[in-house]
Amino acid sequence: MSSYRGSGQTQGKVESQFVTNNTIFCYPYTLEEDALSVKYNNHYVNFWGKKVEEIAKTKLQFKTVGKSHKDYNGQCKCQQSEFYILQTNYASYASPITCGSCNLSVPLYKLPVYYDYGYKPILSWESNYQSCDTLNMNCEVGEVWAMKQMWRADSQLSKQGIEICKKITELTNTPTFYHLFNYRRISYAKDIKRKCPCCGGEWLLKEKLHDEYDFKCNTCNLISSLSKNRP
Repeated sequence: MSSYRGSGQTQGKVESQFVTNNTIFCYPYTLEEDALSVKYNNHYVNFWGKKVEEIAKTKLQFKTVGKSHKDYNGQCKCQQSEFYILQTNYASYASPITCGSCNLSVPLYKLPVYYDYGYKPILSWESNYQSCDTLNMNCEVGEVWAMKQMWRADSQLSKQGIEICKKITELTNTPTFYHLFNYRRISYAKDIKRKCPCCGGEWLLKEKLHDEYDFKCNTCNLISSLSKNRP
């Protein structure tokens, strides 16, 4: 299951494994019904899948049992995305890559291999970000530090994400934007006057993008929103 995760074929880390009637069951989340198809397998999935079949003396079987929630809109089906966005949050089971054209998840296995047959550096950033967002949501320990990691462009977390965006841009020839979280306590008047934190240029959009994003710097590949935490 770790290999399926590393290949981008499963989402999150919840797999609900259990044994009954001499059978091992596992319920991972996927973005598509055929996400566990052999065509998306990498070297490690094939290697460990074969090992399991040899030990168990049976073939692995797959079955789609349903949607995790009825409002699931599916994944990106764009022939060519205008741009990608690297983003996640503490509760997300979506891909950390969002299509800038349709605003839906882009399965990692639909992208070129990032590193060592898979996407583990991207998943490492995702785990780090979700850990920071969990501290933010829990409020009691490390909240301010965690929020600064998410909203400062020069934080360790943002630097890790921005480097990933640069590599995805190179691999896909598609601009990949890093999402900067913004929930600082700031007035609307000051918020809309903020400049891009990297180049100092104008990045306020004339119209909100996907009813979500208010800032976008095409020079630094950064995207963000107005804060909802008003004084």
